[in-house]
Amino acid sequence: MTDLITRLMNTRSDAKVLVLGAAVIDVIIQLDSLPRTGDDVSAEHRETLVGGCAYNVAHILKPLQVEHDLFVPVGTGTYADMIRKQLQADGYPLLIEESSGDNGWNLSIVEQDGERTFITIPGIETRWKSSWFEQAGVEQYDYIYLSGYELEGPSGQVILDALAARQASCRIIFDPSPRVTYLDRETLRRVLGMNTILHLNRAELSGLTGMQELNDAVREAYRQTGQPVVVTMGQDGTLLCTSEGSEILPARKVTVVDTIGAGDSHTGAFIAGLAGGLPLREACLLGNDIAGQVVQQQGGRWSL
Repeated sequence: MTDLITRLMNTRSDAKVLVLGAAVIDVIIQLDSLPRTGDDVSAEHRETLVGGCAYNVAHILKPLQVEHDLFVPVGTGTYADMIRKQLQADGYPLLIEESSGDNGWNLSIVEQDGERTFITIPGIETRWKSSWFEQAGVEQYDYIYLSGYELEGPSGQVILDALAARQASCRIIFDPSPRVTYLDRETLRRVLGMNTILHLNRAELSGLTGMQELNDAVREAYRQTGQPVVVTMGQDGTLLCTSEGSEILPARKVTVVDTIGAGDSHTGAFIAGLAGGLPLREACLLGNDIAGQVVQQQGGRWSL
């Protein structure tokens, strides 16, 4: 156990986190490289398990003993049944039960170098309803995690309208996701103005700002939010931009097996650090540490 994890585990905090988003089924396969159009290739099935950004983030918060609620819809169908069983095994109450359809699933393709590609078949987690928030009590949370996947389309307005009831001091931790360029500009403007810390990778940063040069892009992201911006860069570390300037926080060099869940695990650890009272810089370093552990194993799972 690293020093930062030990410090966090020995710190008592009353901060409460809402992890809002999706739980889906991940079907993970491995092949040497992505096929070209018209190719016929064989792949190896690695595993089928519950994933989704929100579930992955919560999976980091739980062993770190951060008080949190996992706010994900669970539908009706084969995939929903698998998710329901896993959430119950994890000790999570089912806060949203929806009878109108099944949950979605991802085909997660892992190449020889550990890089992953997702093909998503969406389900009810992309069709948010205002009624789901009637008993949510969003005003009780100090931090709310939110992904760009959930803000795409009409769901964005539904979710942001509901989050308007949050307490004034609440921090939104927003991961725009690879779908950031598909977000409605008004939705994006709203979420960036909600006391929001951006947590994203370099490709997502470029998609958000329209800028390719790293320092220009992170300054533009900071201009849009007026809040800290956290840019994950894999083994190159994490770029933290605040009102005091920018700093790259190093990551330990590791052997990458699988990058599935790396970003989500960094986000979860970062949130855990903030909720536990760590300064921004140390919360980023905690994210580097835990994400570095996650990529050394198959399937994006981590435990103490």
